[in-house]
Amino acid sequence: MTRFTACTALVMLGFASTVSAHAASPLAIAVALENFKNAKIVPDVVPTFNPSGLMTLNFTTGVGRPDIGQLVSRSNVSDTPLLMIRGSEAAEAQTSGPFNVTTIRYTVLCIDGNTAGSSNPGGYNLHYLENNLAYGENHDHTVTLNSTGSPVVAYAAPNPPSGSGPHRYIWLTYAQPEGFNAPSTPAAGSGVALFNLTQYTTAANLSDPIVGTYFTVQEGSANASVASTTAVDSTTLPQYTATATASTNSTGDQGHSNAAMTSVAWVPGALALMGAAVGALLTL
Repeated sequence: MTRFTACTALVMLGFASTVSAHAASPLAIAVALENFKNAKIVPDVVPTFNPSGLMTLNFTTGVGRPDIGQLVSRSNVSDTPLLMIRGSEAAEAQTSGPFNVTTIRYTVLCIDGNTAGSSNPGGYNLHYLENNLAYGENHDHTVTLNSTGSPVVAYAAPNPPSGSGPHRYIWLTYAQPEGFNAPSTPAAGSGVALFNLTQYTTAANLSDPIVGTYFTVQEGSANASVASTTAVDSTTLPQYTATATASTNSTGDQGHSNAAMTSVAWVPGALALMGAAVGALLTL
């Protein structure tokens, strides 16, 4: 029995560290939100956005995993990316929350948000839309959203008009409600077309997006003035701490695997488990 207790404690210790490595830090989530605000995505494109995690794109044959807001060449984002999401520790702990791996399905879309400060009363060009994506964890603790069918609108690579300035390609993930029925518009197999985000999410009964990201693409020099944006200074955010800074500066909070990332959230419990395990082993 003593040997079993010790082994169990060590297994639980390993599980605790894995969960910690997987979760998105509060500071990284706050930085993502501030980027959306500074780029005028909130509230111009997305009226309300209170993310409970992070979203990362992985263009495996191109740019890889672009940072949020990164300027990229369209040739480096031409192929359909892998979609990766992570919730905060609190969000992933909710049994009926948006990161429940067994019950929740997701809708993901990408729109060309045009340039910061632009007026788009007719909507935004839709570059990708898929419903009923499933949540799956990989061996390296990254999490991808996997297709269970076919996309409504297959991914279309960015193609901003030359001289129009830096276009924001905005990706949003929504947790689908129970009994979700996809709207009939746009029809399956549609191509790039104007899309009204508010009308669609209302018709689909989708709440606010749970995670999101964006990158920018520009062709040629801008021929018109574009609203200025500012970089995010994480040290000015309430979530800033020395520990959180280390987490944010790691590759993990840019969406990369962060299995070795340290988080104080699990340390007390983990140390207690380690002590119990060591004590039990000494009695063998």
